[in-house]
Amino acid sequence: MEGVCRRLLFFVLILGAFLISQTVFAEEKTGERTEQKDQKKTVQEKDQKSPHKLEGITVTGKKTKEPVTSPYAVTESSQLQTDVWTREEIEALNPETVWDVLRQVPGMEVTFQGRQHMDFSSIRGSGSYGIIMDGVYVSQSDRILSTLPVDAIESMTIVRDATALTLGPLTSFGSGTGSSNQGFVVIKTKRASKLEGGLVTSYGSFHTEKEHLYQGAKIGNFDYRIAGTYNNTLGKTNWYNASRNESLLFRGGYTRPSVEFDIFYYASRGMREFQRSETVVPTLKAGKYDWSQVGQLSTSKWKTDPLISNMFAANLSKHWNDKHTTTFNYAYNSYIVTSMTTDFPDGGKQKVSFADQDSRGQTLSVRHAITSHNNVLKLGGQWLDSVAPNGSAPTTDKRTIDQDMFGLYVQDEYHMFNDRLTIDAGIRGDKKHDSNSPVTYKPVDEWSRPLYAYTVGTAFKLIPMITLTGRYAYTENAQSGNQLTTNGSSLPTEKRSRYEGGVIANIHPSFNPWLTVYYYDTKNQKSPTGTSFIDTATGDEIDYVTATDMQTKGAEVGVSGQILKPLTYRLQYTYVNTNDNSTNKSTPHHRTSGTLSYKYKNFEANTSFRYVSAYSQTQWDQRGGYTMWDGNVGYNCKIFDRDTKITFYVRNIGDKAYLTSGNGDYYNPGRQYGMQLSYSFF
Repeated sequence: MEGVCRRLLFFVLILGAFLISQTVFAEEKTGERTEQKDQKKTVQEKDQKSPHKLEGITVTGKKTKEPVTSPYAVTESSQLQTDVWTREEIEALNPETVWDVLRQVPGMEVTFQGRQHMDFSSIRGSGSYGIIMDGVYVSQSDRILSTLPVDAIESMTIVRDATALTLGPLTSFGSGTGSSNQGFVVIKTKRASKLEGGLVTSYGSFHTEKEHLYQGAKIGNFDYRIAGTYNNTLGKTNWYNASRNESLLFRGGYTRPSVEFDIFYYASRGMREFQRSETVVPTLKAGKYDWSQVGQLSTSKWKTDPLISNMFAANLSKHWNDKHTTTFNYAYNSYIVTSMTTDFPDGGKQKVSFADQDSRGQTLSVRHAITSHNNVLKLGGQWLDSVAPNGSAPTTDKRTIDQDMFGLYVQDEYHMFNDRLTIDAGIRGDKKHDSNSPVTYKPVDEWSRPLYAYTVGTAFKLIPMITLTGRYAYTENAQSGNQLTTNGSSLPTEKRSRYEGGVIANIHPSFNPWLTVYYYDTKNQKSPTGTSFIDTATGDEIDYVTATDMQTKGAEVGVSGQILKPLTYRLQYTYVNTNDNSTNKSTPHHRTSGTLSYKYKNFEANTSFRYVSAYSQTQWDQRGGYTMWDGNVGYNCKIFDRDTKITFYVRNIGDKAYLTSGNGDYYNPGRQYGMQLSYSFF
């Protein structure tokens, strides 16, 4: 009853704002149209004045649309390693969660592991990445990304590049994996550019339902948008994989030519059950295999309830003149998480255990950009704070983590020969402070030595349709508190040299191929020793690690385009390999993904696929080795003279029962289908 009341309250607030604004803002429409035209003209004039754009890099999904003064802008040499998913492309994909978008990104591996870290992902083998959502540096991303309302997302920018040092630290921070950052995912939520409002609702397999209600408006230089979302699924029968989440998101701001200010607030509350694994290995008894338990579901009964998230960010950009821009950012996030563990069957005298896994964090950033006709110079500093009173999952047994990081960077990009050639270089230094030892978790006042990152890159337009890029980065990464050695000693600092080269060809709007190759040489990389122990607080298997030298090589190739007007497509292939047997065994070497969209008048059809090669093969099972297809068809029409879209979707069309990774065999639940209705109030 309490959850129903909260849902009702959310939607009543939004509906009330909608009804009031419909009357108050009706008179603003004419003025808004004029103002939007003026603003569009101003933006176009700014773009024309800005020389910092290589015209050759214009492939769909590859073009970075950020102005050079934006805190999220990357250099020209990084654009080939940057994918941009727009609102329209996300809607065509019809994803259930943000993870479905990330599965389509080349170089990105997404797995379902069960237990504490159910959803997990990495870039180019074993690399981690940072999540930035409207200015919030998101921790516990493996849990939070599954709760974010995809209907409220304006764009997702994935930077698969270790040289993007202006976005955040390249060393691990607030991460349970301890991996160095291989890139960043920047998520922007929608802002209103006019009076708008609507409802998105859907229902599908496993009694999965969604209601998303939103309303927004632009009043002069001010704008706001508020959205409430409710998601609920009962999950597959007996699989114990139900989930529920309700959220409220606000985005608003004030925009003038000389100053831009926006705030972001997101609050969500829900729960998630931990899917039961399936037994696939028979038990050896008296020299004979006992198959009686094979095919049975695990008796472990775990879930997180509640799973509460709060995020806030304030962003301010001041354009002092046409050359100087200063950007300020402050963000705060907190997570209240309680993990419950017991056993099936229900109704017995099983022991029920609870473990708090709360955390909170803050960031403060100051950036300054100096632009001239041929040069862009960026300087900045960041402070990041992360506190987990009971430790970070899976080691959640009163092991307090309290860590700060201070970082400074400078990056310069110079354009030559009428923008045919750009050269960029940068340096970043980060210094950590621990209030608790990352090894013993006892109170300390310890500063680590500075960790540095050095980068250099270039982009050269060989001919009007072909652009070559090359990048090098040197980064350092310290030992994480979640990594243990057999004798309790500290491991040496990880040092990684990263080499990347690429080519992109804008041959024709219907055919735009690109290629990236990379080689990483890592000294003292943390890798499993092959021995482990079971954490008594969580039941998770924790590996002991050692330092080893590792070389990683790979390639990413893709093609995208638009055939005539109605048909657009993306295809991409990823290859990765290392000289470390343990890493190779647990990583798929080949991945392919793609999307195809067709529009004709009011009708549209979309399909997507991904192929993951087999890995972690044993006598009894294997990970990967599957091809997954999704699809949807939609029809746009008018109901009560309002824009309406009806969509029918199917996920996992082939009903594939595949595995990815984890401490057990967690199969995909199979084919899912349903219908979605989108209705606009204006």
